[in-house]
Parts: sequence; C-alpha cells; structure tokens
Amino acid sequence: MLYEFFEKVYALEKQGKGIIKLNVGEPDWKPSKQAVRTANEALRNGKTNYGSAAGEMQLREKLAELHGCKPSNIVITPGSKFGIHTLLMLSLSKGDSITFFSPHWTAYELMCKSLGAELRIVKLSLEDKWKADVSKIDISERTKFIILNSPCNPTSQAMEEKEEKELIESARKKGVHVIADDAYRDLCFDGRKERQLEEGLIIANSFSKTFGMTGWRIGYMVAPEEIAKRLISHIQITVTNVPVFLQLGAARALEDKKKIADKVRRVCRRRAGIAIKTIGDLTAIAKPNAGFYIFPKLLGKMDGLQFANLLLEQGVAIAPGAAFGDFQQHVRISLCAEEKKLALALGVIRNMLSKAE
Repeated sequence: MLYEFFEKVYALEKQGKGIIKLNVGEPDWKPSKQAVRTANEALRNGKTNYGSAAGEMQLREKLAELHGCKPSNIVITPGSKFGIHTLLMLSLSKGDSITFFSPHWTAYELMCKSLGAELRIVKLSLEDKWKADVSKIDISERTKFIILNSPCNPTSQAMEEKEEKELIESARKKGVHVIADDAYRDLCFDGRKERQLEEGLIIANSFSKTFGMTGWRIGYMVAPEEIAKRLISHIQITVTNVPVFLQLGAARALEDKKKIADKVRRVCRRRAGIAIKTIGDLTAIAKPNAGFYIFPKLLGKMDGLQFANLLLEQGVAIAPGAAFGDFQQHVRISLCAEEKKLALALGVIRNMLSKAE
C-alpha cells in the first residue's frame, strides 16, 4: 500500500500538480558541503573503479570506532534496507519466524513475506503511548531474529535504553539475534550514545536520515565476523561494491557527525512541537520523543486511506496508517519540509480534519 501510494504521488507530480510531500521520510536538509566536496574531489582524482565488497577501509575504521568493534565487523551496503534484506535472505529457512513490534516499517513485513518467513507481530497501542512490553515477546525454537526499530518508523517513539537492554539480553539467552535498525537513533531528542556491538546484536544503520544523504544509498551493517563475511560474499556476487567516491564522502561526513546530529535533532524537536500544536486537538496522538514523523489517529469515521486520498486532492501527501500494520484509523505525517511549507501543509490538514466526520 505504501509504495503504491508513493507512485500515485509521483504520477500527479509528473502531470504538473504541485504537492507538498509529507508522505516520505526524506530529510529536507542536504549533505554537508564538506562531504559533497570530498566526493567530487574523489571523482576528479579517478576514484571510479571497483572497490572492496566490504567497503573502503577508511570508512569502516571510522564506523568501527563509533560502534566499539573491529573494521572486520563492518560491511558497507547500498542502503541499510539492502543490508537487512540480505541478512534475512542468507539466514532464513522454511518455517523460521521473525518478530517485530507494530506499528512497523512496511519493508519488514514485505521482506519477510517474500522470503517465506512467519511473522510474529507484537502490536502496540496509542493508549499506552506505543510503549513496548518486552515480556510479551514470544520467542520460539523457530524464532530467527527480533527486529528492533527504535526510534520507530512511523511513531517516532524510542524505547527506553533499559528496555532495549532487557530485550537484547532476553533474546541472547535464547540464542536469538536482535537486529537493531538504528536509522533514526541520532534523532532521539535525549541524544543517545552510539550503540555498541555486543553478543546477540546486529546493527543496521544508514547515512540517509542524519546526514540527508538519501540518494547516495549508503548504509552499513555491524555484525559478528562470521555474519559479516557472508554479507560480503553476497555483495561480491550482486552489487559488487558501493561506489568508492560516495564512501569517501560519507567518511568525511562522519567527522562532523556530532555537530550535524545536534542540529537536525533540534530541527526535529521543533517541528514535532509545531505539528502537535497545529493538529493535536483534532486527533489522538502520542507526543514523539524522536525522529521526524507523527502518527495520529483520526477521530471521525473516515479511515486513513480515505483521508490521505482526499488530502492529496488538496495538494498535500501523507501516508495511510494501514501501510504500517493494523492501524486503519491512523496516518503517518512526515515533517520533512521547510517550515513555511510545513506550516502551510499542516494548515491544510487541520482544515480537512475539522471537516471530516
């Protein structure tokens, strides 16, 4: 549903319709000038040949330092989504199950279904402010992985670090790996420390959100060496490597990570406040503690897909909540727009909400 809706938005844009796109999680901030300059210099210096399937050592060393591990634990991937899918594809056998919390990023469900895995979805509730009860997770003999997306897309809620540790420890005792999808971790409003590699944990991350490098398609996996080797082998026979000049730009971006993360975190917090103030009284919503989404529940009879379609006619695109699990009355609103444009779009949404029955 999500990707079909995206295509509908693209088609309208091609027809010349002006749309404020709050349906995609693509930051409106740009890659740093230093990162772009470094990538351009690498191109001019001929860094256009094949590279290591594992990734450039310069980048892997910087990431290893961040995550308290060795470069041999780091694999550079064309986006974190590719890394997660590859890990699942290489690891799953018929009858294996994957557990994750819901609301959930659409791709998890689509990946698992395409690979024939059984889904064990732990549904969370708005009434509990999307708080995850780790004790409700059922780990069976066929549970292969637990996916932890914290902060969560679409709710922008981050679990307490104590709860995360409890989940990882519980899974480890039963021989199950937790995949921590940390694409939004830098955007926790309380400023979390870098997640460290430990037994029973695999980390997936991306340069897309923090650094605004969505089109660069650079992600990475942090994993035990035996798993890292399998990921590298798959990259060798598929995409070969992430372009070297892009990796060098990413390595330069990492040098300014704290400054960049602090800045975008402030932006996200401010925009969340604007959104809550604008439409919070017309919806049921849990105030986010991270990220750049809100996931409100509509109070009228109209479901999220109907509302999104009607709103699209008014030139504002959002995502229907049913794309993220059994949440038909919800919508996901991305706050990734310049603030004057965002305020305009939220005003249109408020007007539509006031008319909805």
